[in-house]
Amino acid sequence: MVSFDVAMGLFWVGCGIVILIPAWLIAVRGRADLHVHYDDSVDPAYVSRRAGTTALLMGVVTITYGLAQIRFGYRPLAFGGLLVTLLVLTTLTKRFAQGWGWHGE
Repeated sequence: MVSFDVAMGLFWVGCGIVILIPAWLIAVRGRADLHVHYDDSVDPAYVSRRAGTTALLMGVVTITYGLAQIRFGYRPLAFGGLLVTLLVLTTLTKRFAQGWGWHGE
């Protein structure tokens, strides 16, 4: 039988992989139009670079948390840190996709 920590750790690793797929398409392949909050008036290269990289960081943080839960077990402080980190990074990707910090035409 699989322990709760291993099952939940694998769940978080899977979630991180699901986050990494569109993040990779946005950051590496330049598909800024895949971002939900993408504003067409903003340079797609800027959105791909900023929002895509931030989304990649979200995936890496989620996978890291999942691996830590498998290795060390559930830690409430680490879980809270994951939630706060994802909230902040999600807000940043949304802002970058809407053109926050972009000085274009």
